[in-house]
Amino acid sequence: MHKKIAKNTSSQILAKIFSSGTGFLITILIARYFGVTGYGDFIKITSFVALFYLVIDFGINAIFLREDKNLSHFKDIFYLRLFLSLFVFIISNLIALLLPFNLLLGIGFSTPVKLGIFIFSFTLFFQSIIYSTSAIFQKELKYNLYSYTIIAGSLVNLLLVIAIVSLKGSILTVIASYLVGSIITAFLGIILARRKILPFSFNYTFSKKMILASFPLGVMLVFNLVYFRVDAILLSLLKTSQDVGVYGLSYKFFDFLVALPLFLSNSLYPFLLENKKNTRKFFLLVKNYILVFALIGLFLVIPFLFLSPLFTLIRKEYVLSILPFNYLLFSLPIFFVTSILQWSLITLGRQKFLMWTYLISTFVNVLLNLIFIPSYSYLASAIITGVTELMVMIILGVKLFNLKIILERETESETT
Repeated sequence: MHKKIAKNTSSQILAKIFSSGTGFLITILIARYFGVTGYGDFIKITSFVALFYLVIDFGINAIFLREDKNLSHFKDIFYLRLFLSLFVFIISNLIALLLPFNLLLGIGFSTPVKLGIFIFSFTLFFQSIIYSTSAIFQKELKYNLYSYTIIAGSLVNLLLVIAIVSLKGSILTVIASYLVGSIITAFLGIILARRKILPFSFNYTFSKKMILASFPLGVMLVFNLVYFRVDAILLSLLKTSQDVGVYGLSYKFFDFLVALPLFLSNSLYPFLLENKKNTRKFFLLVKNYILVFALIGLFLVIPFLFLSPLFTLIRKEYVLSILPFNYLLFSLPIFFVTSILQWSLITLGRQKFLMWTYLISTFVNVLLNLIFIPSYSYLASAIITGVTELMVMIILGVKLFNLKIILERETESETT
């Protein structure tokens, strides 16, 4: 079991290292070529659309893998997500049209940024395909195939950005390169998943069942992303593109580190499902991995604290990104622990509890950002990110501990 977890985690990490490696090169190229303000506009575009990615995900894979062990309804999930992506595409662009812009202060979402959002929002369709095919790779423990799709898409994206920068293109052409990369990733995913998607068919009853079953988890994931990304949106509305660019660079590097516990949890989830009926074994597994996750998070903090001054190699003005990155870095172990707590509760069917937890944390996060961003800008956002995640970790930890006591008592009563 541990070998399979390690193998699939390493495949995901390999894909993430490659995609993040190319992403870092792309980030450096954009940040260096377009400057803080141009990079800030890039962050506005990508952060806004990314808010809608998890609406397409909606936690459907977790329910799908739990309810359909033979994956016989893959085609239904595939087309369900495409319909969701169409709905989200329309809604996101309507919202973007209403976003304000102050020309004198340079605060908000300008017309070129809104056009960039329109172009980038087409990735929603291809992201829906990527999410659907990843369910196959997760179930069959073939994340190496998933890594191939990510690597190919990332490589194409990097080559296009290099060409764009060499030809002195615009931010909008850079955004278009991301769309091409997502298209490559999606279609490779379809090929490697080896599942038929034609002819078109749609099972309304099954799709409705999936939406209803995944609703609490989906809402939880949406709130999770909102409170995790809302600081960039609020900075865009309350501060200049320069502030957004400074924070965006620090967050870009932090985002890679935060993805690591997600990969570990993805690989661990099938084994949590297998052992959930064995209360003692399940909680022993969770306890061991909480310790492992926490140690990994702590282990990563120190080296990256020393590496953060390297931001100035991109451009001298990015010296301002060092402090918010370090603030974010101190919260990394918390994110590692929260990840395993979250998926443990999902395994035990506590999606509604997670939904309310992340609803409350989103409200707290938004409120704190609205209060402190006007005075402290991105430094406030970095600190608030850690504070809200700590709150979530405590709430989830207490809930899981109480469940452990209850389930152990039930097991004892059944045996007697």
